[in-house]
Formats: sequence, structure tokens, C-alpha cells
Amino acid sequence: MNAPSTTPTTSAPAASSTNADDRVAQRLRTLADDAEALLKATARAGDEKFDATRDRLRDELQHLRARLGELEADASERIRRAGRQTDEAVHAHPYTAMGAAAIAGVMLGFLLGRR
Repeated sequence: MNAPSTTPTTSAPAASSTNADDRVAQRLRTLADDAEALLKATARAGDEKFDATRDRLRDELQHLRARLGELEADASERIRRAGRQTDEAVHAHPYTAMGAAAIAGVMLGFLLGRR
């Protein structure tokens, strides 16, 4: 009757998500620094500094776009996984799910009725 819990622990994904967010934030800071350096280089320097800074900026943008694509794919997979787990939980415990939905409906009706 009692099915084993399939709920994953959230500490590892949350930690890796935080690390990924930190890396993306660092890349964004680097990108901003490179953009600032590009502006300074174009204002006071010749073509060599401009080209080097522009190339560095282009490389950072390409890396950032690739990393954002990876993060988007990862988030999409997590959402699909959560949906599958929710579906499995509802099928495994339909009466509990109906009870929770009924309670949520009553609470929402109560809150909306107070207005």
C-alpha cells in the first residue's frame, strides 16, 4: 500500500543551480567589464586595442549565449521531471490529491468571498 517516496532531495540541485547562477553572473560581470574596456579603447587608442577588445567581447558573448542555452535546457528538463513526478504522485495517491485540491479550492473561495 505504501509506495516508496520518489521525491528527490533538493539540496544538490539547488547547490548546483546556485553555482551555475554564480558562474553566469561572473560571466555577465566580465562582459560588462569588456564592454567598458571596449568603449575606453575606442575613445583613446588605435585599431589594435580596439580589435583585441572587440574580439574578447565577441568571445565572451558567444560563451555567455552558449551557457544561457545550457541553463535553459536544464531548466526545461527540471520542469518536465517535476511534471512527471507530480503526475506519478497524483496517480499513486488520487484521493490525497483530490483532498488537497478541494482544500485549496475552499481556501481560495473563502479568500475571494471576503472581498
